[in-house]
Amino acid sequence: MKRLTLDSKILIFDTTMRDGELMPGVKMNIQQKISLAKLLEAMRIDVIEVGYPGAFRKDFDELFMVSKQIKGSIVCGLASSKPDEIASVALAIKPAAQGRIHIYTPVHLSDYSQVHQTQTLEVIQDSIILARDYCSDIEWSAFDATRTDLDFLCKAIERAIQSGAMTISIPDSCGMANPEDFAELIRQIMNRVPNINNAAIAVHCHNDLGNAVKNSIAAIGSGARQIECSINGLGARCGNANLAEVVNAIHHKSFTQNGKTHYYQTDIETSLLETASALVKEIVERGSR
Repeated sequence: MKRLTLDSKILIFDTTMRDGELMPGVKMNIQQKISLAKLLEAMRIDVIEVGYPGAFRKDFDELFMVSKQIKGSIVCGLASSKPDEIASVALAIKPAAQGRIHIYTPVHLSDYSQVHQTQTLEVIQDSIILARDYCSDIEWSAFDATRTDLDFLCKAIERAIQSGAMTISIPDSCGMANPEDFAELIRQIMNRVPNINNAAIAVHCHNDLGNAVKNSIAAIGSGARQIECSINGLGARCGNANLAEVVNAIHHKSFTQNGKTHYYQTDIETSLLETASALVKEIVERGSR
C-alpha cells in the first residue's frame, strides 16, 4: 500500500494496552501484549501506547519488551509531569527503533488565579523540556481539556508547543462532550493558539455518553490529525473510541472545511481489523476466567 501524504493522512494511536487495561476486568500479560503489539505493527498502527511504567512495574517490563520487538510503529509510554515518571518511560522505550514519551498534565484547575496558572504552565514547560532531553518525540496531553477554561487551555497548549511538544492531545477525559461542542473546541484551539501549526492535534475521546467515535470524527473536520482509540473500544469506564469504527468512518466520509470538501485516509491495513478484534476479545475472555 502506498504511504499517504501528510496533508491527507490521519494518524492512528492505539491505547488498547494502556487505557484498555483500565476497563474493569481487563488485564494482559507480557506475552499477550507482545503478540498484540506485533499484530498492531502489521496493521500499520502509527503509535502503540503500551502502558504507564511510572505507576506500574508490570507496565515498565511490558513497555521495555515491546520496545525491543517493534520496528515499524512508534512505541509509546504514558507519564505524568513528575520527573521520575518521565525518566521511567525514557528508560523503558530506550530499545525502541521509534519511541515517544506521552506526558499528561491536569489543566482543569480548582481556581484560575494568576499564581495557579503560572505554576501549571511552569510544570508543563519543565516536564516537556526534561522529556526532550531523553527523546525527540514528545506528546503532551491537556488532561480534562473539555472542562477547562478556554483562555487558559490555549495558553497551556501554546506553552507546551514552545517547550518542544510535537503532538498535543485534547482528551474528553470524562466522556461528557457532544460532537458539535467538541468540534468547536478543536476549531477554537486551531484559531487561537498562535503556534498551533508547529504541532499535530490529537484527540482522545471516552465513551460515557456513547459519543467517542462521533466526537473523534467531528474533531477531524476541525483540524485534528491523530485519533487515539482502542481495539473493541476498550478503556476506562465505558471505554474509548473503537478503532475499527474510527478507521472505517474516516475511509468512507468526506469532511467540509472552509467551504471545501476534503477526504482523509489512514495507513491501516483494514483486512486485519477483524483479526485484531478477535485477539483482544480472546485476551479479555481469558483474563476474566
